[in-house]
Amino acid sequence: MAPVLRPLTPADAATVLAINEASVHHLAPLDEDEYRWFLDEAELAWGAEVDGELAGFVFVLEPGLAYESRNYAWFSERYDGFAYLDRVAIDERARRRGVGTAIYDAVEAHAAERGVPLLLEVNVQPANEPSLAFHASRGFQEVGTLDHDGGAKVVRLLEKRPSPAT
Repeated sequence: MAPVLRPLTPADAATVLAINEASVHHLAPLDEDEYRWFLDEAELAWGAEVDGELAGFVFVLEPGLAYESRNYAWFSERYDGFAYLDRVAIDERARRRGVGTAIYDAVEAHAAERGVPLLLEVNVQPANEPSLAFHASRGFQEVGTLDHDGGAKVVRLLEKRPSPAT
């Protein structure tokens, strides 16, 4: 069955936190207070269901938020309008079932409708090779890099500009 996207709710907290924790080595930690913040502040806080079960999620932020993220701050200093994909995570049992593609198709379409670039980062140290390949295949371009923790973690900052109308 194809993934179905829907808005996340407070009732999804435990599942979202568990999915995030399983991928925390590629993401930032997430607690219940932060989850509620995303529900209140995110432009998009969507869950992806497969066979009626939450299998993944995505948070997308607009500019102008009081958000403690060096990556978000980097983009905010350089872009006036954007859609910042803060995090996306897929339950391990649902990988390779089209969940990520469905999420990205919807998020990219949303950014294109607004006429703004979709911005995000992917770890290059330690390398997240599947994510780097996925984003390259979708046409994301590098716009910079940012070191964290004295270089222990390095992220590649990516953008995908909306396609001109044809």
